[in-house]
Parts: sequence; structure tokens; C-alpha cells
Amino acid sequence: MTEWHILALYAAAFATFSTIIHKKLLYREHALEFITTLAITNALFSSIFLIKADFTFSPSIWPFLIIISIINSAAVIYLTKAFRHLQISVASPLMGFEPAVLVILAFLFLQETITFNQARGLVLMIIGGYLLEIKREKFSIFQPIKEAVKSKYIHYSLLAIFLYSISATATRYIINPDRGFGINPFTFAFLIHFLVASILLLNLSIKYDGIEGVKKGIKNMGFLLIPASFFSVAHGFLTLLAISIPAANVGLVIAIKRISIFFETLIGGELFHDSNLFIKIIASLIMILGIYLVVL
Repeated sequence: MTEWHILALYAAAFATFSTIIHKKLLYREHALEFITTLAITNALFSSIFLIKADFTFSPSIWPFLIIISIINSAAVIYLTKAFRHLQISVASPLMGFEPAVLVILAFLFLQETITFNQARGLVLMIIGGYLLEIKREKFSIFQPIKEAVKSKYIHYSLLAIFLYSISATATRYIINPDRGFGINPFTFAFLIHFLVASILLLNLSIKYDGIEGVKKGIKNMGFLLIPASFFSVAHGFLTLLAISIPAANVGLVIAIKRISIFFETLIGGELFHDSNLFIKIIASLIMILGIYLVVL
């Protein structure tokens, strides 16, 4: 097992705790206030990256950093709205589609190829994601399609997946040392957290109550804001370290990270008393098998 495999596995562990805590907090908090408060806290946590940050990179990278931050901000807003209104055992496995989208984008724009086994794994991930939406009480092979058309929150999840895939592909291109852009993961992580927090705070100020909403968010989330932010920054940075390794494949890194789907569905589904949990666990296991084939 290589270094980037190990980093991705650690990212999966931190992502599990991050998702479960976020879902708990979203029960008591408005989506935009929640994500803005969390983003600002994440930016404060990421200050530790300044220890190894290096700002001597080319100024030509700034437009890319700003575009990636805008994409990440839009993606996290849509994903947070979806997670607030969908059961965690639905919202989490949907993210299993992200590696499939990423592998395609990485092939088209980064010339990162996959094997036949990895292609079979991606098909299993798609099948698992489809089965996830089948309801036992009204079983129909076409039922997920009908419900997906009607559910705007599933639309939000799919849009977030597409946006995150674009962002991850661009990030892989910039952060890969072989490309010669000269920006290290510590600098990149700090700047992206800072820019995303600024964009979300501006958005909250325009639409709602700005800094007052952040104060309310801190009050409502209480002490859980600290572990929520820690796990969020940790799994994001571990993922960034993995995809910065030249030998890594960005789609496969995210596929390994999405092993967290099973634990989020099992633990989160039990904690929040989700319905049809058995079927959802089976669907998640199919997706995990797909992920296993992807990383072979």
C-alpha cells in the first residue's frame, strides 16, 4: 500500500466523524449560517498551516485559487442544504458517485487512466447509488428515477458532486509538483480556507444577517463547533496531501476516501433513526465493493 493510499484511508476515518457531527448540528442550525460559521472556524484552524506555507508561488495562480474557492463555496452550500433535508443514509452514499465523475474528468483533462477492474468498480458504485433510493414499501426499479426528478435536495447533492469533481480536478492539476506551479499543500489549504470563508461570509451578509448570523451559529452549535471544524479541516488536508503526490490518481484517492460512506450510513443511520436502513446498508456495501475494485 502506497503513501497516498494510507493518506486517503486516514481521510476516510476523519470524514466519517465530520459528516456525523455536521448532520447533528444541522438539526438545530440554518444551512447557510452553519456552513459560514464552520468555514470561518476552519480558516482559523488552518492558520497552523502557515508554519510550512510558502507564498513565493507565481501570481498567475491567484485566478485559479479564486475560481476553485468560488466552486467550493457553491458546492458546500448545495451539499449542506441536501444534508440538512435528506436522511444521512441517503445523502452520504450519494457521494459515492463523486469518484465516478472524477475518474472521467481526470481522464479527459489530466490523462489519468483506469484499468478494466476499476471501470467495473465504478459501475458497481453507480448501481449501489441507484439501489440506495429504492423504497421497500413501494418497490419499483424506476422509482429512484421518478423520485430523483422530484427531489430538489437530490438535485443539490448531484450538483455538489459535479462541482466538487471540477474543483478536485483543478486542484490536482495545480498542486501536483510535476506541473511546476510551486505551491505546496500547506499554502494551498490555508488560502482556500480563507477565501471560502470570505466568500460565504459575503454571501451571508448579502442574503441574511452576516456577522450576526455567525454569532448565532456559534451560540447554537456550542462546543461541537470545535470537533466539527477539526475533523473537517483534517480530512480535507489529508485528501489534499494524497492528491499532491505525483503517483496518485485523484479519482482513486476520492474513491478510497468514500469508504467512509459505509460507516456514515451505518452509524449515522442508527443515530438519526433513518428508515429502510437495511436496504441502504446493502446499497452502501455494493458501493464499497465498487470502491475496492477501483483501488485494486
